[in-house]
Formats: sequence, C-alpha cells, structure tokens
Amino acid sequence: MDIYKFSKETAEYFKSPKKEFFDNFPSKELADIKWTRTPVKENDQNILEFVTPTYGGWKKEIIDRQDFIRKIANQPGAYYSYDDGGSTNFYLIVPDKRLVILINHNM
Repeated sequence: MDIYKFSKETAEYFKSPKKEFFDNFPSKELADIKWTRTPVKENDQNILEFVTPTYGGWKKEIIDRQDFIRKIANQPGAYYSYDDGGSTNFYLIVPDKRLVILINHNM
C-alpha cells in the first residue's frame, strides 16, 4: 500500500475532472474499470474488502489505515478504479484530502 499527497493545483483538477478522465483513464493495461465516483458500488464491495483486510495480530496503525480507506471509499467525493487480474490493484483518488492511494493485494 502506498499513499501519496498531491498539490493543491492537482486537487483542484480532481474536484471536477473533465469527461476524458472518466472515459479514458486508467488504461486497460492498468485497470479493469475506468475511474468511478465513490461510494464504491455494491458489486465492487468485495474488491474493497479484499484489498483492505483486517487480520488478527495487526498493529492498531494498520487497522486504522484500513478503516480510513474503507471509510473514504464508501462516501462521496473520491474516485476509484481497480485491476483484478493475477493480483488485485486498487486505486483511490481523494481530492479533498489531496491523496492518491495505491493498494496491491496478492493472495
């Protein structure tokens, strides 16, 4: 899991991206679905749960991060996409928090 902060200018773009953002990105090589507005759709919830598991023995910091991601993904205001190939890559852009979250879960 990687979490990156982006600039205020980039956040402004993502607050209301152009139609091409939804129509053309991410490419088919990176994701099975194009950018989709949160909350995560019901038929994609299994992917979200898969990439944000909580296992016994994990430190509170990890559990809090997983909860934070699930909370953002299940409320309006962000965008998600994913690739569910050999391993699952889940992408989340959160303009209000200026974050892009990349999760790879391979199990």
